[in-house]
Amino acid sequence: MFTEIRRKFNDFIRRNKWKVILVLIGWSILVAISTVLSNLKVTMPTTTYKPYEPIIENGQTMPSKWQTVIKETIDQYIEYCNNKEYEKAYEMISENARKQIYPKLEDFKAYVDYVFGQKRVYAIQNYSNRDNTYIFRIRIFEDIMATGLTYSTSFKYFEEKLTFVEKDGKLLMGVKGYIDDQEKDELYEDKYIQVAITNKNLTYDEEKYTVEIKNKTDYELVIKDDIEGEEIQLVTENNVISEDVEGLFIPIHIPPHSSRMCYFKFIKFYDEGVKSTGLKLNNIRVLRSYSGDKNLEEQELQNAVQLYSVTIPLN
Repeated sequence: MFTEIRRKFNDFIRRNKWKVILVLIGWSILVAISTVLSNLKVTMPTTTYKPYEPIIENGQTMPSKWQTVIKETIDQYIEYCNNKEYEKAYEMISENARKQIYPKLEDFKAYVDYVFGQKRVYAIQNYSNRDNTYIFRIRIFEDIMATGLTYSTSFKYFEEKLTFVEKDGKLLMGVKGYIDDQEKDELYEDKYIQVAITNKNLTYDEEKYTVEIKNKTDYELVIKDDIEGEEIQLVTENNVISEDVEGLFIPIHIPPHSSRMCYFKFIKFYDEGVKSTGLKLNNIRVLRSYSGDKNLEEQELQNAVQLYSVTIPLN
């Protein structure tokens, strides 16, 4: 019997030799894969996303005690905006920031309706820290889970900078990069003009000055026009910055014995920590006549009463 079984077995192997070889190869592969997987140490993927480490490194960090406060504040603010609770979200913004960015509730409502037209989610990233001011970049996205957005659908997000300024042990939240308003009392006067700097407005990337200029003479006073360039400059510790006019040039011509309130804006990044030391009026012209006509400029300058510049110190 054993001989018969062996014969049949050998006949089977002879007839199905290649099938048997393929089965053995397949089985060997499965055993090898199983062995590799059983010995493989699986490492979970990691992320470099660190929302409380600033992108702009300047050696200043945010105290850990404010991390939770800021996260909860932004959570609440976004929730109010998503739910169209305009008044509650508006009240979370500091009073000075509201006055500068959204003077009326209707202005803020328009922003909320535009950005939060549908439910949004957000991501935060500490952008920079300086002098107890913590600047966060906020990216506001469509809620994919709520809208059913797919990767084949166009994807966009809104971005702005929220600021948190520490004052008297509390954090004041600003929007659109707003940081602070500072009352100023800088005064310059000579026999031709009087210049009073009354306010300095700080945002993340701008400094704005409110300046009242008085013409004390019987002549025409020209501070800037479209004829000369770089007439208003901000002097800093290591640089001179020309006024940013955003393509909209507004001449400053003051008739005799008149005053004018002026607003000068300069591109200057807060986290650079560079001190502003002076406001420079680079091309003051006291003229007997002024037309604003470039073709008459040379003639008017030849008959000028005085041409000079002045730098008003900033404390």
